[in-house]
Amino acid sequence: MKIICRFGIHSSSTTPLNLCQALCLLVFFCSVSSASLFGTTVSGTVQDPSGAVVSGARIEITGGNLAQAVVLSSDALGKFVSPDLQPGKYVLKVTHDGFEPLEQTIDLQTSNELQLSLAIARVQTNISVAGKAGAYANSDPVYLQLRNVGLGESFLIENFTLISDVATFHFEKGTLTFLTPVEGVVTGAIYVGDGHFNLKPTTALNVRELSRRIEGESVDEDFSEIVFRFTGEGRMGFLPGLKGKAATPEEANNAFRHWREKVRQRREVAAGFSEYLLEGESMDNVDADILAAIYNPSHPPFFNAYIHGKKHKDLRYFVRARVGALPQLDSPEEVGLINFNPEGMAMDDGVWYLAHMKAEYANHTASSQEDRRLFATKRYKIETVVAKNGHLFSTANIEFEPLIAGERVLKFGLLPNLRVSRVVDAQGTDLHYVQENRKEDGSFYVILATVPEFGKKFSISVEYAGDHVLNDAGGGSYYVAARTSWYPNLNGFGERALYDLTYQVPRKYKVVSVGELQSEAIEDERAVSHWVTPSPVAVAGFNYGEYKTMTLADEITGYKISGYYLTELPDRLSGFSALKSLAPTPMTEYALEQTRAQMQLCTHYFGKSPYQNIYITEQPDFNFGQSWPNLVYLPISAYTDSTQRWLLFGNINNRFTGFVQEVTPHEVAHQWWGHAVGWASYHDQWLSEGFAEFSAGLFLQHAMGGNWQKDYFEFWDRLKRRILEKNKFGVAPNDAGPLWMGLRLISPKSGDAYQNVTYPKGAYVLNMLRSIMYTENDQQFIDMMHDFVESHRDQPASTESFKRIAEKHMTKLMDLQGNGRLDWFFNEWVYGTLVPKYHFEYQLSPADGGKVKLHMSVTQSEVDENFMMLVPVFADFGKGMVRIGQVGVIGNSTRELDTLLPAQPKKVALNHNKDILER
Repeated sequence: MKIICRFGIHSSSTTPLNLCQALCLLVFFCSVSSASLFGTTVSGTVQDPSGAVVSGARIEITGGNLAQAVVLSSDALGKFVSPDLQPGKYVLKVTHDGFEPLEQTIDLQTSNELQLSLAIARVQTNISVAGKAGAYANSDPVYLQLRNVGLGESFLIENFTLISDVATFHFEKGTLTFLTPVEGVVTGAIYVGDGHFNLKPTTALNVRELSRRIEGESVDEDFSEIVFRFTGEGRMGFLPGLKGKAATPEEANNAFRHWREKVRQRREVAAGFSEYLLEGESMDNVDADILAAIYNPSHPPFFNAYIHGKKHKDLRYFVRARVGALPQLDSPEEVGLINFNPEGMAMDDGVWYLAHMKAEYANHTASSQEDRRLFATKRYKIETVVAKNGHLFSTANIEFEPLIAGERVLKFGLLPNLRVSRVVDAQGTDLHYVQENRKEDGSFYVILATVPEFGKKFSISVEYAGDHVLNDAGGGSYYVAARTSWYPNLNGFGERALYDLTYQVPRKYKVVSVGELQSEAIEDERAVSHWVTPSPVAVAGFNYGEYKTMTLADEITGYKISGYYLTELPDRLSGFSALKSLAPTPMTEYALEQTRAQMQLCTHYFGKSPYQNIYITEQPDFNFGQSWPNLVYLPISAYTDSTQRWLLFGNINNRFTGFVQEVTPHEVAHQWWGHAVGWASYHDQWLSEGFAEFSAGLFLQHAMGGNWQKDYFEFWDRLKRRILEKNKFGVAPNDAGPLWMGLRLISPKSGDAYQNVTYPKGAYVLNMLRSIMYTENDQQFIDMMHDFVESHRDQPASTESFKRIAEKHMTKLMDLQGNGRLDWFFNEWVYGTLVPKYHFEYQLSPADGGKVKLHMSVTQSEVDENFMMLVPVFADFGKGMVRIGQVGVIGNSTRELDTLLPAQPKKVALNHNKDILER
């Protein structure tokens, strides 16, 4: 019975089993397979020289009375088992790419547990995970045709114009060579000759963005060659322009070969923003994308043009329905133009144009909230083993539902260093998948064997392993590098799903994960923990290290707050004497007290957090924090005091002091902004980062006590400087474009614009709304924020949906246009870049009844004639500044007005509390 209980839980698959599955199989084997008691068992663990387990090793057993060899694979724990062998002599041969073969003879009389150590191969080339990868990786027959497609027929084309949404391709004179059909479908063409490309943006916002990029309101580019890749009926658009057959020019061969080299290679560290987008971890494999359309003729079509221009050598024009022209930006915008020049001396690398289809603007249907998914993920069940050397070995079971009829190809976000060894469906049938070399277009795609029935749930299991997820920082701490791509993620932050997560790690380490801890134990010198998210979340993450733990109760809100801290410094900080005096226990207590105060404050202002547990974890980064659902990463600097920072910098660094003050409340606030309320696209990410930054200011105002004004005013002054200070190119972040542009603010001349607009200006926008809807105790603002959170718990927020909530709660005074809308405010502060300058003068004179007459003169300048704003006025009657009202000003003008005060003030001031962004 011992043998059955120990080994009977293994199935024919190498997928690790959860406890429930194991118990079910155990009952089955104990009650039915009692005959196995009469045989012997050989089992063991395969390891590398460091003691790390080796997954996917091939174990071949021959000899004894075996008529044919028994072939096994080691599972994610490096384990294997072969029961029911008769006594005798057997030969075990173990192989794995990158290791020397191991052969061992055993005389099997009783059950044996073996420890097999593989030596590193003497000559080592490209190491990949073994197992069944050779048979099913990159081997789908249609994919292979696409990967190796050649040139087909060539035609003359002359004086022909192809229209594609906002772009036109005019072919003056040249040759168009189609690719050979794959499964009867032509998937591309190469044009060689003279021509001209033109793109005219539809919206005023995109006209302004293009003007900022190229100092022109349209793109005009002469070209000498273009490689087109398309799906569906893409070929048909060219047919009216064909004049007759022609010989295929050598230039077409060269152009196609060069194109393949460009779109199939990637570097692990991008040289520029366009390279980060197009050749990052989620780099498109064009052949796999086209494969999806061949297997499903109803797949949303796309049309790609790779333009070799006379001035710009690599312009890329993309049109892609539903999925989006640049899915890396999590946006449904279907039409894009990118100038790919990451290493050139020109300063125009980046996204020149990204927008919805022209017809959507005409029909008023364009929206960031369009569903861009092909499949909806319902549940992830991930079992992960971390080896002693930090390598990951995982199995992920992913449950999903098709949203488009006929789809068979799924694309996942997965770190290219994590190599997939096997994919199976719910019946255990091996599936083809695509994952090219990590230095190529190595994104991970799965090809379903059959078309899943629309509206029903399906599941697959993925086995994978690799490194670059965890990097040892020393002192018991680890950098968690691949924070969103350590597992096969189907839709990124674009949806929410349930997660069931099990981790096995060396026993001295602790995993802190999203979800709620269900159990933890020590098994075979490994720490095993099981975590489950009680409600769907957008992403799963974890922290890892030699953590100590403490907890803090919150009797007011009922949240359970836990702190995980490190007792040693990471290697790169251990040499700083200023940090030797770090006191991790009291500083963790302080961080937890800050967390509790911010949780209480945010609950009051925004409503209940969806997470009852929150884990505050220290990480080895010195000046970087991050937040996941119920899990917060704090930098080591958050655990330093003012004396240590003074010793470290040699002075009082006000900017860094500000960061330390803000980082904990900012990251804790992300439990609301980003997790309770997600964002629809890159246009709307300010609703996460800007609102979290605002919440840090709210913390300084309400949670610090004493003289809060000093820190609070310095906070808003810092944000203003970040927005308006010019860089070495003479470009201020605010000049780079409006808040709504998000990541597209990044360019070679404004590399820090996203960071210094999205965070600080986003915070100012929310604070200005708070100011102009001012009521006693902020109740109007609080009602608005509660409504916003509650109405977006189950759907991502867009700028437009937030605007509708704000208009629902606006006061009469805010209706400056008399239409019940806040167009004026959002056009100025979210979609515009103007920042006003104010000049304030006042006179006081006695009035009847002991009152005082206040005459004010408010001048607004450096804006356009339509710019309007409500600016708050404060007065000090001897007990500090109090707000007495607000003044509306339109355009570059001066507004004069009188009001009565109850007593003589010591001082009157405009915008005293830094409520309004001004120059």
